[in-house]
Amino acid sequence: MYFCTIGILNKILPAFLKPISRDIGFSFNSLIYKIKSNGKNIQVSPIFILGNQKSGTSVIAALLGEYTSKKTAIDLFYSGFKYSLFQKWKNREISTSKFVHENKIEFSCFIIKEPHFSVFYQELKEEFPQSEFVMIVRNPFDNIRSILDRLNIEGNKKELVKQDSDKIFHSWNLLFNNNWIEGNKKQYIEVLSERWNIICNSYLENKNNITLVKYEDFLTDKEGTIKNLSEKLNLKNTSDISQLLNKQFQPKGKQQKVDVKEFFGEKNYLRIKNICGQNMKKIGY
Repeated sequence: MYFCTIGILNKILPAFLKPISRDIGFSFNSLIYKIKSNGKNIQVSPIFILGNQKSGTSVIAALLGEYTSKKTAIDLFYSGFKYSLFQKWKNREISTSKFVHENKIEFSCFIIKEPHFSVFYQELKEEFPQSEFVMIVRNPFDNIRSILDRLNIEGNKKELVKQDSDKIFHSWNLLFNNNWIEGNKKQYIEVLSERWNIICNSYLENKNNITLVKYEDFLTDKEGTIKNLSEKLNLKNTSDISQLLNKQFQPKGKQQKVDVKEFFGEKNYLRIKNICGQNMKKIGY
């Protein structure tokens, strides 16, 4: 509901004005968000859908919500714009309770999907000890390609230039600097690979308390995956989702059919393989 006006403007404005219109739109809608937050009640034990950006979290969370008729939040609006809140939370400059209060609308939902939560498992578990957690994983080559495709950034560069950096907006900036989550890589492919690893480690270290879903398994059997997931979460099927299985819940990538070795080039392909290889085997890739 927040993005309709922004989306229309971004389609008709010239490229150099889009960042300005985007920020104006988000600033205006942030005020509306704060007003609508009044009176919202925080869920006692929401279900959290975790997973790196562009790993299938949106479609799986949305279908799960439809399948079980549970109110579902897809991404945090306010912290997506004021993304320094994620950094302050991780650095303990604000409490989990404070962060939740700043994002009351989404935290009032029964199912909450937010990729940035993937590095906040411990904080969320302490605040919501009875909550269930789901981790969506995707092969890192496809996952990283999809992230770059979403931002219209090529995958075979040695370094990003200013023109590329200008395409990275709001909380997407958090993906290209892992310092705030104790990463140390600098080259952009290595940074994205390291992030994939950090998120996988969060699952592997807590796998007894997190339900794993591989995006590739979902693509093979969408309805079966949602059915199995709902059963594991003790949720009842209340709605038919057959007509929604092929709905596009996020912008479709333009490079998804391009071979990953061609997309990344040899050097960047090897960067992903070397950094993610060990966890790929642990996850089953």
